[in-house]
Amino acid sequence: MFAKATCIPLLLTMTLLPLLAGAATDKGTPAGNGTVSGTVKDGAGAVLQGAQIIMQPTATTVASDAQGSFVIPNIPPGTYTVTVSYVGFDNSVTTIVVQPGQTATLNASMSIASANQQVIVNAGLVGDAAAINEQRTSANILNVQTDTQIQSLPNANVADAIGRMPGVTLQRNEGEGQYVQIRGTEPRLSNTTIDGVVVPGPDPEVRQVDLDTIPADIVGSLAINKTLSANQDGDAIGGSVDVRIKQATSDQPTFKVEGIGGYTPIAGTRRVFSINSAAGMRFGQNSNHGKRFGLMLGYSYDYNGRAIDDIEPTPDLYPNGQTTFDDGLNVQEYLYDRTRYGFAGALDYKLAEDSDLYVHGLFSNFRDYGQKFQYKLAGPIGSGGASYHTSVRRPNLQIADLALGGNHVLTHSFLHYQIAIAHSRFGGAAGNPGADFSSSAGSDCGYSPSTTVSKYRPQYTCDNPSDSIADPSQYQLSDINLTTGQATQLNLQAGAAMGVNYHWGAHASTLEFGGQFRNEHKGQDAYSPTYDNGATPPMSQFLSSFTNPHYYGGSYYLPPVTSFTLITSYLAANMSQLPLDEATTHQSSDAANYNLQERVSAGYVMNTIEFGARIHLQTGLRLEGTQTSNTGYLVLTNADGSYGGTTPQYGSGSYVNPLPSVQLRYTLDNDSDIRAVYGRGISRPDPYQLVPYIVFTTAGGPSGINLVQIGNTGIVAEHANDFDLLYERFLPSVGMLQGGYFYKQITRPIYLQQSIIPATGSPLSQLYAGDYVQQEVNGDHAYVQGFELAYQQHLSNLPGVLGGARINANFAYTNSKNYNLSNRTDDPQLVGQAPFSWNIGPSYATKRGLVSVGISHNSANIYAYQYQSTGPAAVPYGTAGPFGDNYFYSHTQIDAQATYYITKGFSVLASGENMNNEVFGFYNGSPQYMTQREYYKPTYSFGIRWSLHHE
Repeated sequence: MFAKATCIPLLLTMTLLPLLAGAATDKGTPAGNGTVSGTVKDGAGAVLQGAQIIMQPTATTVASDAQGSFVIPNIPPGTYTVTVSYVGFDNSVTTIVVQPGQTATLNASMSIASANQQVIVNAGLVGDAAAINEQRTSANILNVQTDTQIQSLPNANVADAIGRMPGVTLQRNEGEGQYVQIRGTEPRLSNTTIDGVVVPGPDPEVRQVDLDTIPADIVGSLAINKTLSANQDGDAIGGSVDVRIKQATSDQPTFKVEGIGGYTPIAGTRRVFSINSAAGMRFGQNSNHGKRFGLMLGYSYDYNGRAIDDIEPTPDLYPNGQTTFDDGLNVQEYLYDRTRYGFAGALDYKLAEDSDLYVHGLFSNFRDYGQKFQYKLAGPIGSGGASYHTSVRRPNLQIADLALGGNHVLTHSFLHYQIAIAHSRFGGAAGNPGADFSSSAGSDCGYSPSTTVSKYRPQYTCDNPSDSIADPSQYQLSDINLTTGQATQLNLQAGAAMGVNYHWGAHASTLEFGGQFRNEHKGQDAYSPTYDNGATPPMSQFLSSFTNPHYYGGSYYLPPVTSFTLITSYLAANMSQLPLDEATTHQSSDAANYNLQERVSAGYVMNTIEFGARIHLQTGLRLEGTQTSNTGYLVLTNADGSYGGTTPQYGSGSYVNPLPSVQLRYTLDNDSDIRAVYGRGISRPDPYQLVPYIVFTTAGGPSGINLVQIGNTGIVAEHANDFDLLYERFLPSVGMLQGGYFYKQITRPIYLQQSIIPATGSPLSQLYAGDYVQQEVNGDHAYVQGFELAYQQHLSNLPGVLGGARINANFAYTNSKNYNLSNRTDDPQLVGQAPFSWNIGPSYATKRGLVSVGISHNSANIYAYQYQSTGPAAVPYGTAGPFGDNYFYSHTQIDAQATYYITKGFSVLASGENMNNEVFGFYNGSPQYMTQREYYKPTYSFGIRWSLHHE
């Protein structure tokens, strides 16, 4: 495989040279050539994106854009037959005459192929057809979800919606999707854009975008590019997610508004509420393509009062091989008040039939506020007392972007250009303010095998209201930690591209070239003061009125909890008794602060050629140059744990990457094709991985030894050669069948290396000998491969009432290996690679109603490497034992939604989310060695929606 990959650039060069030579030797485009342009709409006047337009006898093929428009330039004068096709609609065949130097206009109105489909068109046929047709005409292997598909199920954010697409698994947080894992790759190996603009992630430590920040209801569609063309950012080994803003496509006004309310039956019942709206239209002076101005605005707000019942034990084995949780159990309750709101807008202006300017923008804010109450039960019996910790969460995440650009199609060429600014912010990124209480109570507390009925609910001898651990007077305040500060990132981006249409012999071709520049500046300014060593008032002085008598389904007792407001009020009134611990404050603050500047400059050349009506070949080469400079802070901690000082550290790097790509689409017949693709991608290190920091945590490592975490300025980007083969068939009655295989050959994968610092021989030995060290490093090589299946169809050909049924299902299988990891003799699967993932989405539509069910499954996958088979940190019991790698549990979730149209634009809806109350959590090695299991309960919602009646 390595030899094959080495040959790709040579093959690419051999492919491009004759095409470039053909362009250079072509006699030029006769001045008398003409142009064909037009729009494609349905019978109601709505534009159709992704319609395929084929002009014979030249076999020139184009697709309609988001406005339903298309342009075929550089056409010799003559008579042509133009066929417009759109899955779910009858073909439109027209004969046109192209005059010298003139533009022939062809506006196609498509008719729905089935009378039965006509009855249920308002229930989503157009939305499903739009997704299928865009995938059909895309140069890349692409998956698309339109807004009607997204809104047919209760998707709180865009991650939840993307998780229903083929080959995607989710990293969840607090019951919602947060990050996406595409084709068995961890989140940092995928890119996120908004209308093609790279957006930064708010989290200060990672590059990937927190997609739970963006409401699902303000987007027009979601797309995953699973292969890359040379004109796309190469930072997408797993894939590239594009969040698209709604655009005005109709001359008639659009207005929709909905309000939804509901509840979750947990922790005394938590409520949910949301309101969503969209408005827009095209207006102004008419042109041949309709109104010149288009404006679309959207707004979304939701409140989610969430609660979580959570237990976190520490697994081990008895000498007889039986599982034990004698090392302790954390009993935790979370209460959240999550609010999310966003605005999105798109304005465009048609300068002429084939020329437009646009402004697109999105702003989204997510306040993930909440409280945490934690009782830590020590073990085994006689080992010590219990402790209590409480904290408040104040993460305030924000993502925004604004893009200005233009598209101009000339007689023999086209021009695209864009400038953009994108910003992210993470308020509260420094951590969660909290307080700790210690106690000698609970020394008689320990794991109780005799009363443990389920291996997933280990029982303890002290889990009872009458036990001493439930007495708040037995706990004393030991320290208070407060945090301030935020992380921010600002991206400035500009790019331009030009394409030249030419003929290589009889073959219509396009040579495109362009460049892009992006400057990124990311940093964090955090301050985490710690107050301790003073008064030790009892916990009973700070009690809250909150109780949860049904905690964890009654399997555990939740003792009294505190009010953090009372704790901070006490601190304000007693500062002299709780002085600032300057050493701990420096240790917890300084190493988290950094500044990173990254510049990415890219240029590309790409050629597309049509060999008759069957072969579409795209070849390209992209060059990306990267420069980084950063400042971090080295925080020294002495061997006795005391503070040893803070000094700034500096790092920099520079590298250039050639990224070739070849995409071939071979048309078998009018309804099926085969795609074969090669591409090379890059994944740059996470920002914080490059920072030269050292963080020391007393007793933070395994078995209670000290933990040392170190940045790595020498870490380099990883690369992958991606190979894809896909068969797709487009079915009658709005349907599609896809099946494909992919292979990603990854070099220098980044992973977390863990070891014990030796007594001598290491630069850290003098200070940290015997401590546990963690550092992100480059590995040797890895691979991930798999196959995907997807099936989607309106079953309108079934008899009678069965004709309203639909199905949307997909399945993915992946496997992988990461070779030659330090201190391991095995080759584990990649972090984030779930062997099986699938979605089943049956639905049923009538003229007035739509009922949709979404069942999603992600199998277990590694969250973090931690197993070691050799070296000082080696652990017993093998990879499947209680000290194996840390995994996400498999996750199967059932969601459903029903919508019914009443009259005059009013519809009612009802939904259920997580209706099977699926567990979320982690385990070590094997599922029985759990380290966390938490429940959220289902969420039930009811609402009303109104839209202008003509829709």
